[in-house]
Amino acid sequence: LLEAHGSEYASGEAGIANKQPTTAPTHKAKSASPSHKAAHHAEPAHKARESGSQQQQAASVLHKTDKSSRKQNGTKSGIALKGKRLYVDSEEFFMKGVAYSPVPLGDDPLYGAPYGDYFTDEYSAFWVRDLPLLNSMGSNSIRTYAWNTTRDHTMFLDMVHENDIKVAITYFLGSTLQTPVSSKEDLERVAQDFAHQVAKYKDHPAILGWSFGNEINGGWNGFVYALDGIYQCGWNPLPVEQGGCMNFDYTNKTSPCVKSVECLYKSLFGWIDRASQLAHEALGEDYYRLMFATFADVDQLHLRIKMFGHYLPNSDMWAAQVYRGKTFGDGDQDFLLQVNNASSKPLAITEYGVDSYKDSCGICTKKHCPTPCYNTPTNETKGYGEDQKTHAEWVAALAGRLHQTWEEGKGVIGGFVMAWIDEAWKTTTHFPTNICADNTKKAKKGGWKYHYPHKKFDPKTCDFKAHVECPNLNIWKPSLCGQFMPAFPDHYLNEGFFGINKVHGVDQTDVNELEQKLVYVVLQDMWLPKEDPIIEWHKAATATLMAATISTILITIWACQRHFHLKAAVSAVQYTRDPVY
Repeated sequence: LLEAHGSEYASGEAGIANKQPTTAPTHKAKSASPSHKAAHHAEPAHKARESGSQQQQAASVLHKTDKSSRKQNGTKSGIALKGKRLYVDSEEFFMKGVAYSPVPLGDDPLYGAPYGDYFTDEYSAFWVRDLPLLNSMGSNSIRTYAWNTTRDHTMFLDMVHENDIKVAITYFLGSTLQTPVSSKEDLERVAQDFAHQVAKYKDHPAILGWSFGNEINGGWNGFVYALDGIYQCGWNPLPVEQGGCMNFDYTNKTSPCVKSVECLYKSLFGWIDRASQLAHEALGEDYYRLMFATFADVDQLHLRIKMFGHYLPNSDMWAAQVYRGKTFGDGDQDFLLQVNNASSKPLAITEYGVDSYKDSCGICTKKHCPTPCYNTPTNETKGYGEDQKTHAEWVAALAGRLHQTWEEGKGVIGGFVMAWIDEAWKTTTHFPTNICADNTKKAKKGGWKYHYPHKKFDPKTCDFKAHVECPNLNIWKPSLCGQFMPAFPDHYLNEGFFGINKVHGVDQTDVNELEQKLVYVVLQDMWLPKEDPIIEWHKAATATLMAATISTILITIWACQRHFHLKAAVSAVQYTRDPVY
């Protein structure tokens, strides 16, 4: 795949420059009524192949197998895992996925209904707009984030299936604020509720699998702290270089982190495994879905998988969000190969990509490192601003690397590009890392009271490399809130610009209009197979037109020749005719 696409996309040659983004149609309808008995499509256009690889053991610690003896297929589900290979309807399946969260402009999924769950009947206009575009791009899978367990999502699942797409559903845990857990009884209750939700939709053919939470190991979600408290692990969350256990690599085998880290991950993996076990039991023998948890790429995740993966026998695969730049790591730091060498289970990258904005705030040299930053989308330094070409190059390189690793049989079964649309809500008060007045001490200096551009605004209230307008207090206003990120092309991660599509707001009562970025066309070129019916039809139509054109030219030539031959014959007869007659 890289040979076919990589050089063109990575070098930014004319091939990518000549492809122009288009504007998606706007659907004004407020609802749709697809059949709740969706027809099963026999041949999706975007099916693929995969390969597997062998389990390896840890070098310094005995690696217990994390492979489950449980049956990994269901006769009625059409989904099966065979080693590190994923099959859907008896064909090998590579996830050409997209992170799908269609939050419209003006909504904040953390602070207002429907709290990110735009997958119930009243929001069907979003899927009518999006799912055909996803299918046309060549995507065969999506991943959702919010899921209200008290609501019905059958109509959404039906429409997903009608568009030949599979969905990986995230069972929403949020953080310990949304899902408080302070005892073993709380942990069991959450696991039981997860299994109940899996059973509710066990026979729906659109579902590929279920994720138990999102970035469940991230300290910002609070679950590792809650588990540490419940099981009294004594885990120190500070980095190793500061005397803590974060990123502990076992070079010091006498460190108290040896026991505390194992206690923490035995607890965390054990909780996930309990949820997975209950979910598989709820599915029964006839149905099978992938059960997994989504992890953040923190705390030497591959090493934790290698050493403690055996505590997760009922989980079917590993899943992680990885943002390491244009690759997933180089050499022995390649995350894809690290996990392949650490476990007998396959890996899916549940988020990857970069944003499409070239931010001058990322500039940082020995002589010049501006902080805080005063640039905005409408007042940007010359040479900076929206950069769809670099965005497309980097996403294409990552997608190509995933597919190449899958073809080489190194344990990867696909991934999900972050994200379907630009997400303006992520630039508001709660999400950005680098902001002004983010704590009580800074707030006392007037950070909140004198928010920029107030004349008493104090730059000292800002974090390193924060934009002075952040946090953005106007959810309708595009902003550059994010964080300094050396691995990104401009060294800055802009939370609101990861979308494959730009969002154009109209008003709060209408469906936003989408404009496809260049990356849409690039992924379409990579993901749609050459035998795709649309492409084949276009080729056939072109060939027919060419044949008709050539035939017309030949007939015209023949007619002209015939005309001149007849004219010559008439002239000859007239010349030889007897004047008497």
